[in-house]
This record gives sequence, C-alpha cells and structure tokens, in this order.
Amino acid sequence: MKIAFFQPPAPQRIGGLDAAIQGINAALTKAGVEVIENAGAETTFDLAHFHGLWQPNHARRAPRLRERGIPYVVSPHGMLEPWAWRHKRWKKWPYFQLIEKRYLARAAALLATGPGEAQRLARFAPAQRIEALPLGLTGAARPDYDAARRQLGWAPDEIVLLYLSRLHVKKGADLLLRALASSHWPVVTRLVVVGDGDRSYVDSLRTFASREANKLPRIDWIGPVWGESRWKYFQGADLFCLPTHSENFGLAVLESLQVGTPALTTVDTPWAEDLSGPRGFIIRPNVDDLRATLVRFFAQPRTPSATRREIADWAWSRFDWSQLGPRYAAFFESIARRESAAPVS
Repeated sequence: MKIAFFQPPAPQRIGGLDAAIQGINAALTKAGVEVIENAGAETTFDLAHFHGLWQPNHARRAPRLRERGIPYVVSPHGMLEPWAWRHKRWKKWPYFQLIEKRYLARAAALLATGPGEAQRLARFAPAQRIEALPLGLTGAARPDYDAARRQLGWAPDEIVLLYLSRLHVKKGADLLLRALASSHWPVVTRLVVVGDGDRSYVDSLRTFASREANKLPRIDWIGPVWGESRWKYFQGADLFCLPTHSENFGLAVLESLQVGTPALTTVDTPWAEDLSGPRGFIIRPNVDDLRATLVRFFAQPRTPSATRREIADWAWSRFDWSQLGPRYAAFFESIARRESAAPVS
C-alpha cells in the first residue's frame, strides 16, 4: 500500500506537529507501508493522509483525489479543540463553513489522537467516521538523570522545573511564571525555559520575569532546542511543566514520561487518567491550581531512580511505535479496502 502525506509548510509544524507526522511516517514504513511526501499531481498512490487544517492547498487537492477515486484521511492534530477553535474564531468560523466543512465531510475518515478529541470532532462532522489512535514515542531516550544534570551544569541539590515547548499563549508559560511569582519555593529552585515563539509574547514573558525577579527563582531562557539535544533537559529535570490551555495529545508530556521525569499538565489534555501518583499532576489551567500543585510538589521528596525507571517502563509499554505502527497500518488498509470499490461521490 502507498500512502501520500500532505502537511503544512515547515514553519507551521515546528515541534510537536512535525514529530507526530514523522513518527507516523516512520512507523508505517517499518510496518511495510510506502509513504510518499509531497506527491505530485500525477503520482500514483492508494490513499492520502492530510495533516492539519486551515491549508487552502489541501482543500483544493482533496476533490481532485476523489475524482481519481483516491480516498483521503484527515488528522486535525488538535486544530478544532475548544481553545484552538475559540482563538481567532472570527476568522476560522467563516472559513470552516465555506471550505473546511465540506473538505472534512468528504474524507474517508478523520483520525484523532485520543477518545476525547474524537468526541469533540464529532460535533464538527457528526456523520463522519472518526478513529482514535495515540501518537508514539519520538526517540530512543531513557532515564539518565545524573549524567544529564552533570552535562547541563545543574547542581545536585537544585530542584529544576522544565518548560520545553513552543512559547505561545495556548501553552501557558505565563501561568507558570505567575504561579511561581505568587508562591514560596525552595531557594535552590531553577526554572529552565526551552522554546521560542511569537516575539511579542516572548517579550511579555521576559518583561514579567524582569519586573518580578525578586519573587521568582532563577530562570534560564535557553531558546529553541530540537532533535537529540532536547533529551538531556527532559532527563535532568525534576518536574516537566506544561500548563496548557489545549492539547489534543501533548507529545512533550510523553517525552518527559519516557525518560522517567514526572509531568504537570492540565485537564485540557488527554493525560488526566495517566498522571496520578509518581507520574505527575493534573490541574486546571489557572494560576491558583498551578500554585497549589507546585506547593505539593516542593513538599515531596525527589523522585528516586527506581521510580523514574518505572515511569519510563510504563510509557514504553504503551506508546512504543513497534506496537502502534501495525494499528495505524491496519486502519489505513481498512480505508483502502472499503473505498477501492466504492463509487466516487
């Protein structure tokens, strides 16, 4: 089977979206499916997979595929989640009604990353087939706490909070700064911010941090770090913090868990049932909840090495692509079989 991938331009998929696409690509390839990227108008393939929404090129290409008898699947990748839908809704609503609604309705299926996103997608496409398949691990990293801290120059007694994600209002970095500025934290606390984003938002974070410097712990503004270099930050941190307003999956949470580092994130992610006990904390995305949870975290002992290994083993047992890849392949094969003999609508 040959599947063509169509995806947003590179600047629009930096970070989690690109990791998700490449993870699915690699897993399908390993499962024996040929994946074609940037297929031309005459390229032969059995099925198309469109990643993301709000891409005029995708909406224009989809009807041509249907005319050729080629089914297509759409992965919204969280772009219709409640917060994302409300953000700039004045622009999205008319475009959705005029373009995107028909584009989704004519898809062979929509692919969500979890049951919650699948349920919410049904509101936009109530008659559509919607499948839910989780994303998988984005690398081979395992726990390596002490070595990572030595490499980064973090002292053994420091409590390191890590924010590693795109700096965007949706991700809640401002909530983290405000919660820390209004709470008591151990003198050896360090906040490490890895990521970049819209200049005005980043400047607002730095301005707040400068103004409230006497109320905040030490902050390291690292900038964007992708690829293998990012793992040492996850491995060496004591708590990964992503107080986001919206995530259809939250790959960064999984990346933290796969190296054994507890994570803090919100009810607006699919991790609510998984981050209990030593794996971390689930909060509502507001300053009060975040402040109270950080107080609880600071009162706890450090996560022991054995517990970090248990957290990592749990993540690997559930999200290894060697298990998920065949499930994706079977899903696409079911689409191709069902659609191959169907009349073009």
